[in-house]
Amino acid sequence: MLTVVYQSQGSGHITPCPKFTPLSFQLSLRAEKFIERTVRHIIIPILVSALSTPATGHSGGLNKLGCHAGSQPYHCHRSPKLVPERSLGKHILSGTITHVRDGDTIEVNGIAVRISALDCPENGTQKGNTATKIAKKLEGLPTQCELTGAKSYDRLVGYCSVRGSDFGSYMMQNSSCSVWEKYDVYNRY
Repeated sequence: MLTVVYQSQGSGHITPCPKFTPLSFQLSLRAEKFIERTVRHIIIPILVSALSTPATGHSGGLNKLGCHAGSQPYHCHRSPKLVPERSLGKHILSGTITHVRDGDTIEVNGIAVRISALDCPENGTQKGNTATKIAKKLEGLPTQCELTGAKSYDRLVGYCSVRGSDFGSYMMQNSSCSVWEKYDVYNRY
């Protein structure tokens, strides 16, 4: 609906605004009707459609493959073709083994790293305590870990080497630790 603008002159009389001639007033009515039809038949249906569509997004971090490793069902957001080769996109953590939690978890400069594909008995068991004792011999030594991009609880996951020797292989040869094939993402063992 168009409202005609009036102006007050000093005498208090109200007269039509001089800028509205009959022709401009008629064009204004046509423009108003066009805008009203456009809003009613095009813009409002688009807004209603957009606002009534349920949101399908979800939260959660992605690993370097673009996947929600902790979500069920397991799914990815990026095409595997877009993922760089593992030799190109390596994430390396270098430092010193500052703490050994157990046979398959070490801390490198205070950062917890779960050794990928290594399955050691738990602490509190005789074999688990022995594995931890063997791993503790490596505390204070320089290490380099190739991170897989996954996380396990508060730990990063990776393959680590100490002085050029693979930590996982060392633990499998010197304790009751074994390979956990399901998690050997780079087929190292």
